[in-house]
Amino acid sequence: MKHLLKKYYNSILNPQEFSELICFLEKEENDPKISNLMKPFWNESVEGDDIEFRSNTALFERIKNKILIEKWKHDSKKMNFYIWGVRVASLLIISLLISNVFLFYSNDYSLSKNVKNQTISTPYGAKTSLTLPDGSLVWLNSGTTLTYPVNFKNSRHVKLLGEAFFQVVKDDKPFVVSTSYGNVEVKGTSFNVKAFSDDCSFETTLEEGSVLLTDKRNMNAITLKPNQQAKKMANGFRVKTVNANYFTSWKDGKLMFNREPFPDFVRQLERWYNVHIEYSDESLDTLWYTGTIEMESISEVMEMIRKSTPINYTFNHKTRVFTIQSKK
Repeated sequence: MKHLLKKYYNSILNPQEFSELICFLEKEENDPKISNLMKPFWNESVEGDDIEFRSNTALFERIKNKILIEKWKHDSKKMNFYIWGVRVASLLIISLLISNVFLFYSNDYSLSKNVKNQTISTPYGAKTSLTLPDGSLVWLNSGTTLTYPVNFKNSRHVKLLGEAFFQVVKDDKPFVVSTSYGNVEVKGTSFNVKAFSDDCSFETTLEEGSVLLTDKRNMNAITLKPNQQAKKMANGFRVKTVNANYFTSWKDGKLMFNREPFPDFVRQLERWYNVHIEYSDESLDTLWYTGTIEMESISEVMEMIRKSTPINYTFNHKTRVFTIQSKK
């Protein structure tokens, strides 16, 4: 159960693991175990202002009803409950309202006439996976929305905003991922599509099989081979050979970077941990980062950045904003 709490803390539980953890927390006889398991998380901290964790009484009570929280007789200012507490609060409230993480239905018929569509979304700080009507598997990264028909008929057409990894079952009917930047068409393969609106780019990485990419106006098309990546440019697609694992490892709870520019690195951290990171020194944009983040909390990640980069930072607990200052 300790490993589930660690994954819970880092927002990388899949739906099955999430259900397993909730079942464990709801059993009163597990209270002593919960108390002991939570202590390591209580001791983790991020430097910053004192925390007014009890400011939202209703929210606090809701958390307390789900998880045993010891009577904090000692000074709460010596502990930082914020990051873990907020994640517990958001996930537990969702579990009370819906059975699947951030799943909701709509009567949107835009993908195919007279076909009801379903939409699933993951906010920043959360990830999930699902099985499509044809048996294809999809992993959704933080801040992603996927819309697809309840039943595939003559075609397999889904709409993506954000980032997703697809493991598509083979079928004569083409499988099409539509984004605001262009389309990806396959028949059976494994690939990653990244199409966030705030990135203003369209990127596809192929793990196995083959994919056909077309831009929004069908003016340019390209076919990828395994371990190739295509990125939409102003005049077409730029294709390069990559290690696909660097761009698909997020579905396994890892962020892998290989000479990642600082602005892109920061954006990924913001989505992954549901925080905001501000900096004004444009010289930081010239930095590149290489490495792997696996199970580390945002506090640990920021400390790694501080030790490898000439910066200091502060954290506002109420707004969840990190402010980075360059060392002079």
